[in-house]
Amino acid sequence: MTDVKEITEAVQEQVLSALKVGQTAIIEGVRTFTDTVGSITPESLKLDSVPGLDSLPDPKELMNVSFGFAQELLNTQKEFAQNLLAAASANGAAPVQPVSKKS
Repeated sequence: MTDVKEITEAVQEQVLSALKVGQTAIIEGVRTFTDTVGSITPESLKLDSVPGLDSLPDPKELMNVSFGFAQELLNTQKEFAQNLLAAASANGAAPVQPVSKKS
């Protein structure tokens, strides 16, 4: 019998692999678009010429702050789940056992 953990890990690997393939395609598409538009855009219309642009926050910094928050949120949720499992198994409550498959 195949272990549920093995199936879960295999599915997770497939999802991550498909996600990476899609991300690579999007990055290449954006790169091609940016290069093409950049090569035909007059200097007066390029992003560097937009007034006030330098007063906006750095996109990389905003991304790092956002992902830092997401990581902290995930860590908090993991800690909560671990504590919840510990509380559920305290005071004699047995952990949930897998149900055997009926034939």
